[in-house]
Amino acid sequence: MILSNECLQGLKYVFFTIIYSIIFYIDHIYKKLDTKQIIEIDNELKLEPYENETIYFKKTNLKPIAFYYPEYNSISHYKYFNNSNPISPNDLELLINSQINLAKNHQIYGFAIDFNIYDIDFVITETMNILLNKIKFPFFLIWRNDDINYNDTEKIKNFFGGTKKYIDSENYIKIQNKPVISLKKTKIIKNRLYIISLIRTVARDIIGEIFLIYPFTGKITQEFFYNEFDGAYDYSIYDLFQEITNRPNIIHYSGYIYKNLIMNKLDINFTLFRTCYLNYKIFDDYKPEHFYITNKIIFKWEKSNNIRNEGFIFINSWNDYQNGNYLEYNEKYGYASINTFSKSLLNIKFNTNELKLDYINNATVAVHIHVYYEQLLNKTIKRINKIPIKYDLYISTTSKEKKEFIENYIEKSEKTTANKYEIKIYENKGRDVYPFIRQMRNHYKEYKYICHLHTKRSAHKLYLGSNWSEYLYNNLIGSKRIIFEILYDFEQNEKLGFIFPEPYYELIKGVLEFNNLNIALHKKNKNYMNDILKRIFHKYKVSDNLIFPIGDMFWAKTKSIYQIFNVRLKFPEELGQTNETIMHAIERLWLYLVKLNGYLYKTILKHY
Repeated sequence: MILSNECLQGLKYVFFTIIYSIIFYIDHIYKKLDTKQIIEIDNELKLEPYENETIYFKKTNLKPIAFYYPEYNSISHYKYFNNSNPISPNDLELLINSQINLAKNHQIYGFAIDFNIYDIDFVITETMNILLNKIKFPFFLIWRNDDINYNDTEKIKNFFGGTKKYIDSENYIKIQNKPVISLKKTKIIKNRLYIISLIRTVARDIIGEIFLIYPFTGKITQEFFYNEFDGAYDYSIYDLFQEITNRPNIIHYSGYIYKNLIMNKLDINFTLFRTCYLNYKIFDDYKPEHFYITNKIIFKWEKSNNIRNEGFIFINSWNDYQNGNYLEYNEKYGYASINTFSKSLLNIKFNTNELKLDYINNATVAVHIHVYYEQLLNKTIKRINKIPIKYDLYISTTSKEKKEFIENYIEKSEKTTANKYEIKIYENKGRDVYPFIRQMRNHYKEYKYICHLHTKRSAHKLYLGSNWSEYLYNNLIGSKRIIFEILYDFEQNEKLGFIFPEPYYELIKGVLEFNNLNIALHKKNKNYMNDILKRIFHKYKVSDNLIFPIGDMFWAKTKSIYQIFNVRLKFPEELGQTNETIMHAIERLWLYLVKLNGYLYKTILKHY
């Protein structure tokens, strides 16, 4: 009997439906039988709130202006946004006075007050009156121009007429001897050239010439600066550059660092005011150390560009509680943000702990470096020599010729300061991971801490050049001070087990491997990771949360990772693999070992 095509198609559909059902059933049964506990990486060391540090003893030519929102001085806003300012807002004058004293003691020059004359309540009005009549502190107005259209001459007159008493104040900020006015929303203005001309004409009749600025929020490649304004201030967090194309990665503060480094290279023939950001809500990995580094980048640019903008820089913000974007005291960080800002402004070290070797003399340290690219050895040895206490050096490489080169270099060119050193040859497999595990297997018990390094050169990411390895070296062994701070952190916190640098900022350019942004890339890695965990702990498996030291360089408390040295693993030969091998899996496994051994981890950003 010959079946029709329709019958054959029907039988084919039934057959595959049965097969898929069987597969689904088997998978369901397997998952029910799989009782392993999924482990999440949630063991990051939490920061303690910082105490207030008043910095009187240094001055600066820069003039930081913090965006200020009067409406958040109301009791309802304090309660709604759960702000924990220790000063009660019941006494508004006392509150504002405390804010300004805090600002002055941290070198904040003035406030840019977000203001709309048509949308004010008692708190906003009273705040402005206190600033005008009772407290001497520089300020200028950001006009929240929600309702300015083509024929709104009367509204423009009302704004300048209603704010004249503020603008005429001796405390009002001027640039080029003109009072500064900022429009907040330029994109909603229809016929912008005409409206800006009208604003200038009306202002000229009521208060005189003005210095008119606006917040720049677009990409430089898509939007030019508006020449009808006198200047612009950076009001975007990431959008200025098309290079930052992978939107999910903007949760990493590294993306904001990268943006500002790119901005520093621009030759802008326009009065541009740079802005410092500390947004807790958008940057879910924000730390005061990040804020410090970014500010230093901005201030470096400002030193060579402050003639045109007279040294003014902006901070977003003083009290934007709604967006988690404020310098004031907050429950999570205490006074960390404002302390950090003034330290970066005045070029004071972020960590001011006194460097005493007595604090870390009990630390026993091993440094392991895998040298595949022997030409890069010199930069690494020079940095390792900065370790301020006794340490032992373990070097692995892949050939007799390389070993001879290393021995000759260490003994004749750049003598190591290590107490002792050992050089071993291993097969060219497993990248830096296999030789690290093999060489330290017989030594790890002798040391409290291990630093793991390698001569990194990523062939699949050539656009990074040597910048990535330099970034990792600088953050882990970049100076005597940095090494001291890392060992000090370990010694002061017995539960801290692992320290590694933040993801390198240039990796933000399109990489899809951060955390769980593209878990499909890590499926095989997870299988390897679960296999290793099964052999060590038996009852755990990894989650999709793949936080790890990207680049595989770190400092570790030996007890936090010791099991890895005792597991017998098979590593593949070197074939230029970029992912999904057992060595990539181990790179992603470190923090799971740290957690299951009862320790915490910490990421650092000490050098960019």
